[in-house]
This record gives sequence, structure tokens and C-alpha cells, in this order.
Amino acid sequence: MEKSKSRTHSGRGDGVSRIVTSEKLWYLFLIFISLVSGALLLFIPRPEILPAIALALIVGITFFFYPYLGVLAYIILSYMRFEETIPALGHLHLAKLLTITLIVVWALKTGITKSRLFLQEKGLILLYLFYLVMIFSIPFSFWPSHSFNIFVEMLKILIFTILFIHLIDNQKKLKTFLWTFLLVNSYLAFSAIKNFLVLGQTAVSTRIGGSGGFLGDANDFALALSIALPFSFYLFLSEKKKVLKFVYFLFISLYALGIISTASRGGFITLVFLFVYFILKSKQKFVGVLSILLIFALIFLFTPQEYWQRQMTITSYQQDESAMGRIGAWKAGIKMFLDRPLLGVGVGGYETAYGVKYGGKSGPWFSAHNAYVQVGAELGFFGILLYLGLMFYVYAQANSFMKSSREENYLKWVSQGLKAALLAYAVGSFFLSVGHYPHLYLLLGIAIVVKILGQEEEV
Repeated sequence: MEKSKSRTHSGRGDGVSRIVTSEKLWYLFLIFISLVSGALLLFIPRPEILPAIALALIVGITFFFYPYLGVLAYIILSYMRFEETIPALGHLHLAKLLTITLIVVWALKTGITKSRLFLQEKGLILLYLFYLVMIFSIPFSFWPSHSFNIFVEMLKILIFTILFIHLIDNQKKLKTFLWTFLLVNSYLAFSAIKNFLVLGQTAVSTRIGGSGGFLGDANDFALALSIALPFSFYLFLSEKKKVLKFVYFLFISLYALGIISTASRGGFITLVFLFVYFILKSKQKFVGVLSILLIFALIFLFTPQEYWQRQMTITSYQQDESAMGRIGAWKAGIKMFLDRPLLGVGVGGYETAYGVKYGGKSGPWFSAHNAYVQVGAELGFFGILLYLGLMFYVYAQANSFMKSSREENYLKWVSQGLKAALLAYAVGSFFLSVGHYPHLYLLLGIAIVVKILGQEEEV
């Protein structure tokens, strides 16, 4: 049975919820904003910023009563990257402002409602240790200032993971989050397909992610869609309502065609791995296999001959300059690890080390093109051990919940999607430098939330 009760030690959280629904409170709030705005007009030289201030206050108060909406907003901002289509937004640093707002709101609400903290979860402890290794690597980095900047960026992911675990505190919120996550990825997949049909694959690789980030190029984008796809597949199998079942199938189709649109060879390999996994592991063999066959039919109708010619180069990688360059980068990363096995070349320091000391014929700057090589080279033995430990924790938690749950329920289906999403990450990250991207840490957050919600259901 689904629990809608938040994780609190007292009933004061319910009182707060009643306040937010009070019509009188909002009337008083609007009157207060009007009075304050009128007073500020006398002192502020640029009154045009008042609407922005008022909006910020409204958003802040909304997040105070419904802080998990901030988690949804963060995911939307991170994936949609509005600052690339509207450059002026880049100066506002919306993601940073949102993170700070959520920290303050969470701290205040935790103090008021006496909410339970989960800062000592095993998965989080592994993550803390991983960040500790990053800190120790900075002074010994090939470029310490750059490593420090990368660490600061990674802190945002740590903070988001902690907030995610505490703010997604019931199944309804988890469902809302996953719907938001799937809808955002579906929109991006649809945009990629449209660009591919109109302008060709080049448009996809330049449009998605634009100037950088974890959707920085076609390969990164293909991995993001590969991680979203398993959740849609297992929720499709679990859904009873025909309309929602069709929506989930539409999501799966969009993700698959979106991956194909990137022409990413790593994305194609990951997609094949996922479909084979679905067939082998699905209990609903007929529905699962039929769905996958339909999607494959769509893929063959969708893709031109040039696409398959590109994929065939996988079998003759020795003649492919790009593939050989990646193998060279892997060898360089292994040499970095052997030279500096304890602390590595510093978090985010692979490219600098490659350009300064380890570079070969691939040029002075080259990325690792493999998350395992990247983390091992940058953070040494303890870094790669903890990185693999985080992956194992997600797998073990999802697998444990699937075995312990006696009946088919939402959390069990999410766990199946989580396990397959981890497979997609494990395969796709073998070809990409994504060790410091948010994918694994998002999966970690979902794994811990599922564990906590599952334990509360047993109480």
C-alpha cells in the first residue's frame, strides 16, 4: 500500500501543510508583497527589478511548503539547459540560486518538522569517501586550480543527492519525479529526432548540449537517453491503464530513435545490450519481446543506410582513427594510474596530464573516453575502488529489493528499471569520460530512496 505520509518524528509537519492550503494566508501574503513593493519603489533606483524580487519571494515560499518541487525544477534546468537557447539566463546562475534556496528551505523545514535525517546511509558514506579522495587529489594535481573548480562543480551533485534523498519522501513524490525525468528526456529525444530528420546527424551533435555539460555532444546525449529508457520499459510492463501504457511505449520509442539519431556507436551498443537484457530478464516475455520487435522495426524504417555503415566500423576498429585514438587514450590513462596509483593526476586532471606528459599522436589534449580509466587515472586506486563501490551499491540495493519484495508493486518495478539503467551506464560509460557526470549519483539517490520507502512500508 502506498504511503503518502512524510518522514517526520512529529505531527507538526501536518500543521505546516494545513497552513499552505489556507486561502487567508495567501491573501495576507499578496497584501504584504504589495505593501513592500510600494515601499521599495521609494528607495530602489531601478523599480523594474521588483517583479523579479516578487517572483523570487513567491518561489521561495512555494519551495518552503513544497520543497520537492525544487528537485523537479533542478532536473528540468539541468537537462533543458535554457541558458544555451537564451544566453541572458546564463548570467542569472539559476541552478546555483535554486540549490542555495533548496538548502535553506530544507534546513528550515527540517528544524520545524523534526524530519528524520538519512546522512549515514551506506550509499552516502561511500559518496562522502569518494569526495574525500577528490579533496586529497587536488594538491597533487597536474593543474590544481582546475581540479579545485571541478571539485566545486561536483559538490553541487553531492548536495543535490542529499536533498533528493530527503525531499522525495513518499511514493507519490517519487512517481512525480520519474514522470518529470521521463518527460524532459522525451522532449529532448523528440528534438533530436526532428533535427535529424530535417538537418541530418550533424544538427543533433551540435544542438544537444551545445557548449558543454553532461549533454555536451551526441555520445553524452545518447547515454542520457539510455539511462532513462529502462525506467519507461519497466513502468510500461507494470502499467494497467491502456493510455499510460501507450505513453510509456511512446517514451521508449522516442528514446530509442533519439539514440539512433545521434549516430553514436557507443549509444547503439548500449541500446542493443539493453534490449537483450530486457528479453532475457522480462517475466512478461510476450509483451516485452513484441514491444522490442516493434521498436526495432521503427528503427529500421527510421535509419538511412549511412547509419548502418557507420555502425559497421565497430567490427573494423583497427582502421578507424577515432577508435584507435580512444585506445591510445586508455593506454595513457593506465600509465597515469601506474605512475601515480594512490592519488592519481588529480580530479578533472586527465586531459591536462595527457597534454603535458602522456600525450601521443592524438594531439596535446585528449579526454579519457572511458569513465573507469578516467576515474582510475585521476583519483588512483582508492578513487576507482569507491567509484565501483557506488555502482555495486546501486546494483545490490536494486537486486535486494527485487528479491525481498513479495508482491509486484511500484517500488519493485522502479528497482528493475534502476538495475537496467545501471547496466546502461556501465556499458555506455566504457566509451565516455562521464565519471563526474550526474548519472551515477542520480541512480544512487533513487536506490537510497527506494530502500527507505521500502523499509517504511514494512513498519
